[in-house]
Amino acid sequence: MYGLETVTIGATVGAAVAGTWAYLRGGGPLSTLGRQGTLWFEHVTDRPLAEVPSEDQVDPPIPRRPLRGRVD
Repeated sequence: MYGLETVTIGATVGAAVAGTWAYLRGGGPLSTLGRQGTLWFEHVTDRPLAEVPSEDQVDPPIPRRPLRGRVD
């Protein structure tokens, strides 16, 4: 069992060292995380002022769908 424990501990320590090194080195993928694309991580400050949506805008109502029966 010593071999499995040694490999597990070595892989864990190696991953922690590699992650810490990449984080402290900077400039990698973590520096651009959330600053690209137009999906979930979009920042309003990245848009021109003319394209920023109004915070007071009301969303359109959700369309109603007919109810469906369930078969048990």
